[in-house]
This record gives sequence, C-alpha cells and structure tokens, in this order.
Amino acid sequence: MNKKNVYDKIVFEINCRISKIQKALDNQKENLIVESKSTAGDKHNTSRAMMHIEIDKLSQQLSKLIQINKLIQSVKPEKCNDKIQLGSLVETNFGYLYIIAPLGNISFKGKKIMVISLASPIGKALQDKTQREFITLYGNRWEIKKIT
Repeated sequence: MNKKNVYDKIVFEINCRISKIQKALDNQKENLIVESKSTAGDKHNTSRAMMHIEIDKLSQQLSKLIQINKLIQSVKPEKCNDKIQLGSLVETNFGYLYIIAPLGNISFKGKKIMVISLASPIGKALQDKTQREFITLYGNRWEIKKIT
C-alpha cells in the first residue's frame, strides 16, 4: 500500500469535510439574515436563537477540522519510520491504521484504513512499537506486520 497515496486521500477527505461544514455554516448565516428581516414575535426569537446555536456548533466543528488539517499538513508522508509515531502507516493483523489524526475509517482501493491519532487508546498502545511486536488491547492481540 502506497503511503503517499493514502496520505493524499486523507488530505482530500479532511478538505471535503471542511468544505461541507463551511457550506453549512454559510447557509445558516444566510438563513439568519433572512430570518432577522421577519417580525414574527416569539417564534421569530426562538428560531433566531436556534440558528445562533447551530452557527456556534458549526463554527466549533470547523475550527477543530482546521486544527486537524494543520496537523495533517505538518506530516511528511515520504518519511519512513522504524517505530510507530505520528505519520506512520501500520499494517496489523486487524487491518491498516494511519497514525495522523482522529478521522475514523476511510476506504482506499477497497481496503478500510482506520485514521487515528496518537492520543487514541490504539495510538497510545502502538506508539514506539516496531515491526513484529505485539500489543493486547480490548482483549485482542494485535500484531504489527509492517510500518511505513
């Protein structure tokens, strides 16, 4: 599995998520402007309050995704690692993991890759481990087959 291609897929995925949240945020702001022009009394005030809450929620999500994107951009995918660390693509007996950011599962060329951070329980357990080492997590024995 080509680490650079997986990295590019992760960058694409985070950019799609940022774009989706940005569009939703812009839409909410536009709706708030339209709603502000209405004079429907209590219902109007409740609706505006709900819109403000949604804007705050979307803004927080966008901020978090931008921080994650900065972290992803700081990783050099061409760097190979002997030990598992930030930026490692790891093949285990349970599949592939990319240790970069908490993005969940992505699909790449028909394979599922768990994109996780070092702060996750799996990331913490795998950190600084080398090829052919084992960890036990949640009652499962994980074998580290390959690190790139």
